[in-house]
Amino acid sequence: MPPLVDAPFVVSDSVFVNPKYRGTRLSGKEAFDPDGSREAIRRMQIRIHDARSLKQAPGIEPEGFQLVEAPIRLDFSSPSQVTSRYYEHCANLVKAVTGCQAAKAVQHEFRAGRVIGPAGVGRYAVVAHSDFTPFIEDFAVAPDGQHFALYNVWRGTNPDREIESMPLALCDLTSVAADDIVYADCLRRTEPRTRLIDCRLIHNASQRWHYFPRMKPCEALIFKQYDSRQENAALRGVFHAAFRDPDARQDAPLRESVEVRVLAVLPEADRERERRKTKFQAEIPNVRLDGTVSTWRQEPMVDWNDIQRRPPMAAAAYPAPS
Repeated sequence: MPPLVDAPFVVSDSVFVNPKYRGTRLSGKEAFDPDGSREAIRRMQIRIHDARSLKQAPGIEPEGFQLVEAPIRLDFSSPSQVTSRYYEHCANLVKAVTGCQAAKAVQHEFRAGRVIGPAGVGRYAVVAHSDFTPFIEDFAVAPDGQHFALYNVWRGTNPDREIESMPLALCDLTSVAADDIVYADCLRRTEPRTRLIDCRLIHNASQRWHYFPRMKPCEALIFKQYDSRQENAALRGVFHAAFRDPDARQDAPLRESVEVRVLAVLPEADRERERRKTKFQAEIPNVRLDGTVSTWRQEPMVDWNDIQRRPPMAAAAYPAPS
């Protein structure tokens, strides 16, 4: 039985990994199969609790996600407004919520429930996943001697409409076991496609899933996607997935949303970064279920803004803390 949570819930499903793949590395073909037909994938029903009804609202610490009031009037169809004004807005939200020393928005992606760009960009992500592993540390850099974290800032883009269909389910960090994480070789939906290693999840009845029904245009959801401070892999990033809300009206419009990745410089010192990074990366299996060894290597994020293929940035390269 799932753990008791004192809040209303809906029952829906998500795509998980077959438990027999525990401790192995998924190939790209195994990792991308949202219809659940392949052997590596299991579609499981889960309870997704209304986070608005919890006695205590979830926070970036410890649960890993937090809903904030974040009103802004913006033309999301304007690339220049998104990468300037909105990027600054998201960085300021992350600074306010986390207390980090500095923050910089580095990438964004729109979702509309249909293909709206190259390589299939725009589809909803229905597989339970977390975006990053310690291999992101080869590319996402912070000032020497500081820990860093990556956060997603997620919201609707229609200023006149709440999110009704395909909302986002998030799994409480503290309810995930590191042993249930399966690492996967995959391709990001960019042009050109870029190689990535991300995290998938084996279903476990102890996992606590939540969502924020009918998110308003003035609300934003911030959730953790990588935290270099965490020795426990399960505490580094929030697993999440879009899901079909059975309470949504049948003619609800497709969800239109944007997610922005923000790199945050944390106040904690990271004096042995290379040793720690090597340790974290060595914990990720590279052998597949059939005994073959993965030769997949993560590549630079071609759509990330100004943080890769260069020496670690000085703190002055980030906007000054407000």
